[in-house]
Amino acid sequence: MRKNVTVALLLATFLAAIEGTVVSVATPVIASELNGATLVSWVFAAFLLFTAVSTPIYGKVADLFGRKRVLLFGIGLFTLSSLLCGLATSMEQLIVFRALQGLGAGAVLPISMTIIGDLYKYEERGKIQGILSAVWGVSGVLGPVIGGFLVETLSWRYVFLLNVPFALLSFIMIIIFYKENVTETSERIDLKGALLFASGTTAFLYALITFSETNEWTTTIVGSGMLSIILLGSFFLSERKAKSPLLPLDLLKQPTIAAINGSVFFAAWVLVSMSAYIPIWAQAVLGKTATEAGFMLMPLSVAWTFTSIIGGRTLGVASPRRRAMIGMGLLVIGTLTLTLLSQSSSDVWVYSAVALIGVGFGLSQPMFIVVLQTVVSYQQRGTATATNSFLSTVGQTLGVAVFGAVFNFVVLNDFKESSSLSKVSLEDFFNQRVTETLSASVRLQGEQIIATGLNSIFIGAMVAAIIAFIIASRLPTHRPEPSQHS
Repeated sequence: MRKNVTVALLLATFLAAIEGTVVSVATPVIASELNGATLVSWVFAAFLLFTAVSTPIYGKVADLFGRKRVLLFGIGLFTLSSLLCGLATSMEQLIVFRALQGLGAGAVLPISMTIIGDLYKYEERGKIQGILSAVWGVSGVLGPVIGGFLVETLSWRYVFLLNVPFALLSFIMIIIFYKENVTETSERIDLKGALLFASGTTAFLYALITFSETNEWTTTIVGSGMLSIILLGSFFLSERKAKSPLLPLDLLKQPTIAAINGSVFFAAWVLVSMSAYIPIWAQAVLGKTATEAGFMLMPLSVAWTFTSIIGGRTLGVASPRRRAMIGMGLLVIGTLTLTLLSQSSSDVWVYSAVALIGVGFGLSQPMFIVVLQTVVSYQQRGTATATNSFLSTVGQTLGVAVFGAVFNFVVLNDFKESSSLSKVSLEDFFNQRVTETLSASVRLQGEQIIATGLNSIFIGAMVAAIIAFIIASRLPTHRPEPSQHS
């Protein structure tokens, strides 16, 4: 029975996780067919935004009213919205349906991890969380491959439609095999807090995503930022008085939980620096094709996958602090290696750095979740897990915005100041056919400027990794004692 539930959870997690990568290769075709090239970034942003906003709310609801109902709602919404995405007839429709898909994924990912925490004890939990973490790595490898195959052989619509039968299978398996005893409670969800949190976070992430695209302080961005400060400030004031707060501040202040959440938040900056900027280094600096650039990211997913599985099965070998510091330490070494790259560097250095970072994530991420779920009670496990997922998403979003702003500032300014590059656009260096038409001197200068901009990104990622390493040193040196009623 427990194995069947686990299979259903792994399937649902894989479908939600792969949505972050499988769509990427289909976007050029989607933009062409739906005449929406200017809106294409919101195909990603809408999914990310609504996943992040909804995650902590689902976690609290699951703690109050049970995991099963929340998970079934999430899978059901994800299934319906996947069908609608596949049937969309305009870019505006697709963006709305992607937002709904994000709302579904916001329940699937953290609640699946929460149920794993409910079903398994400490050592067993490590094995399953390792496999669950490996699902993310596998989705990173298979997503672009599956997406490319579907686009080339069938249609971009099947990138979404293929989710439907598998999501339905997971939905049915959860109904049949997952039995849950829900204790009636007089507590109610903090609707005021949920509304303030959702509105404030939406305004904050909207401002970040829009700024990362425009790199300009427009009235809309400034207004959204100020609105988010007001709403989130009101949310934290409201939480102090709420009988059943959405994010219990006392829980988040607990040293072990604070250390885990802090490490995950800053590690997310490292992750986004890999996924967003290694392909740019490969194509714009090294002159690789898009396919070759994709292969440069593969060591991250492969190393993460195998290390998660092995690390989950050996959870008791090292203390949480030692394991976390080794994992975050590998992130520091990997990002340091990337800061030393130049145009003449061998591809081996890139592959090695990316693989080290993958091993670091594989060692640390499953352990973070297991320890987090061990030190909280059953009644708080959903909230704690969902908050951790939320902080990871916000960390990636913030990393995209900050790194994007730094990259644009460094590169675009140098392009404008160079007489030989004043008539060349940055995008020309992302297209190998166009780059080959440029003179050797222009190409070399452009590649040097882009390499400088990317080195700035990798320095930022290394700083984030160092902060994550320092925070990880505050984890306990011994196996955590389970909370009462866990």
